[in-house]
Amino acid sequence: MRCFRTLLAALAGTLTLAAHAQTGSFTQALQTPPGGAPKTVTVDIVANRTAGTPRADYRLAVRLRHEPGWHTYWRFAGDTGYAPEVEWRLPRRWSAEPLGWPLPQKHKTGTLTNFVYSGEVLLPYKLDIPWGTPYGTSGTIKAKVEWLACKDVCIPGEAEVSFRVPVDVASKPSEHARLFDDARRSIPEHVSTEHIAATLEGDRLQVDFAPLAGKIDKTIEFFPLSEGVVDFKDLDRMHVSDKGVSLYLKMHKEWVEQHAGKPDAVLDGVFVADGGPLKGGWAIHTTVPVKSGTVALPWVSVKPAPKAAPVAVPEPPPAEPLGQSTALLFAFLGGLILNLMPCVFPVLSLKILQLVDSTRRQGSLASHGIAFTAGILASMLALSCLLMVLRSLGWAIGWGFQLQTPWVVSVLALLFVSLALNLFGLFEFTAASHLADSRAVKSLPTTGPAGSFFTGVLAVIVASPCTAPFMGAALGYAILQSNAESIFIFLALGVGMALPWLLLTLVPAWTRFLPRPGAWMVTFKRIMALPMLAAALWLIWVLSRQVNFFGICTLLLAMGAVSAFLWALGREQYGRGQSKILKAVTALVSAGCVAVLAMGTFDRATAGNSNEGAWQAWSEEAVSAQIAKGHPVLIDFTAAWCVTCQFNKAAALRTDAVAAKMKDLGYVSFEADWTNRDARITKMLNKFGRTGVPLYLIYAPDGRVTVLPELLTEAVLLEALDKHARK
Repeated sequence: MRCFRTLLAALAGTLTLAAHAQTGSFTQALQTPPGGAPKTVTVDIVANRTAGTPRADYRLAVRLRHEPGWHTYWRFAGDTGYAPEVEWRLPRRWSAEPLGWPLPQKHKTGTLTNFVYSGEVLLPYKLDIPWGTPYGTSGTIKAKVEWLACKDVCIPGEAEVSFRVPVDVASKPSEHARLFDDARRSIPEHVSTEHIAATLEGDRLQVDFAPLAGKIDKTIEFFPLSEGVVDFKDLDRMHVSDKGVSLYLKMHKEWVEQHAGKPDAVLDGVFVADGGPLKGGWAIHTTVPVKSGTVALPWVSVKPAPKAAPVAVPEPPPAEPLGQSTALLFAFLGGLILNLMPCVFPVLSLKILQLVDSTRRQGSLASHGIAFTAGILASMLALSCLLMVLRSLGWAIGWGFQLQTPWVVSVLALLFVSLALNLFGLFEFTAASHLADSRAVKSLPTTGPAGSFFTGVLAVIVASPCTAPFMGAALGYAILQSNAESIFIFLALGVGMALPWLLLTLVPAWTRFLPRPGAWMVTFKRIMALPMLAAALWLIWVLSRQVNFFGICTLLLAMGAVSAFLWALGREQYGRGQSKILKAVTALVSAGCVAVLAMGTFDRATAGNSNEGAWQAWSEEAVSAQIAKGHPVLIDFTAAWCVTCQFNKAAALRTDAVAAKMKDLGYVSFEADWTNRDARITKMLNKFGRTGVPLYLIYAPDGRVTVLPELLTEAVLLEALDKHARK
């Protein structure tokens, strides 16, 4: 589903447009942007007649009305973007059949070519109302519409629209009938013709139009229907001679390898003359036989000069393969280093407490170490299997994908608040929530190896915001291997993460370095509660980038309810009275708040405008445009929940020295925000062998690309900026 484009790999600065119902006989459910967000596209449903008659011709359409400067995409979007999708929900036995895609405009930005819609456009369908539908009734049809709107940035949109179809024995044209006539004329006619011929030499294609093919006064264009056919950035030109009109195109290498020299080779697509039927021209969808021959460019009288370096976003340079043993080693080292990362420390503080507080620890120290290791490995196994399954289904996700879901972030924030309250002594973790008398105060519940197991599980969940050195390459390698190899690499990451704690519990001689229990343990517990609260505050900040103000209020309400529930539970545990009603109400409020967040009621499409100063929202088109102008480019692939990313911002990316250096050298900086799912960002990460953020790229003006380390320092970044600023 493209609902995860969010994602992918789409764009920083994206906001969701919300749909709301609007009264009217033929136009309903228009969109209004929340909270002052840029309005891009208005979507509704229109019909060509005032009522539908069973088995009669009745047409409806999803209408897209674009704000000035914004565009969406055709059935084949071109070099970037994706087409609108419509999912119908119709009354029983009713059906909607698509009638075709109206002609788009060819839109070029730098070296990228797209096929887009702007202004007002209809996506028409034929609605079939079955026999037996009673006259005088009506049917309500609904459609879920998803699109990508672009201007200076690209914003995914989604809307639920509805429309009421009256059923009657007769009807008349509606106020939108003219729009349907224009849409019908604009849909290319599917024809077969012998008056168009194509000749291929190397990767150059010459398409010749005989006079009988149709009148061509000014322009003839070709619109392919799939990717990997035509490379428009190098050759897309018409030539008129005494023999007729010819169109010259450069074909993609993949297409040439697949079709060159084959007797059944054909060019399949849409030819548009003079802007199409609405502008006095014509448009047809046809297949043209392709024959091998000589293609000489008539406007070139001498041997063409060598081509300049491409200015499109280059593919990453081929990397040396890691090999399985190296990938396992890198994963193990990355797991070791994860223990030093700030996102893991709040959970590891629980392990510190278990190791120190021997008076409340059930079982041997070794059993706790083994259970903790088992929890980490089980979680790594489950996470790797889930990641493999979702990616095999076509989902664009990677390391840390669970934190791209607002309700998961909310649950983790509630969990950290609960852990902090436990460490402050408000309540105790125990299966026996009812203790009859105050002896509970004298005999507090203990913690067994099962608690260590779930501490290991939690450690893996919250470790995903961090990417340690060596991890990126190892996990990127894992995604490209078989499922078994990938699982082993994830397990190696878990072994490295658990090993220090396992050794500490398995070597008895080391236990003598642990302090003796005493009254100081109470103070130590309260100190350990502070990292938990810090982690909860950080998760609230992450959620603020994923939901709107009302979503944050919902989480704060849930936190208050959870705190009240745990307070009542603690009173009961310590024999100070019961409050079943309070516990029931607060539990219901907490669950309800999480359910509302899980429904996506307050979700934003992306993390909002997180760019600072000179940093622009990332898109492949924008990067290509800057490279074409000769500017060096720095790209920061980041996420609000990525602790490593935030550290690098503070330590290197956003310092005054780096800002001054980039200004002096003419750098253009982009931020690709992956806080919410974005399929296009995920795709770009995968191109560079990564499954998650951070990723830092420098593009030199000649198109050379350099990958910077995952952990940055100001000195390393300044040196890299100097090195790659010139051609």
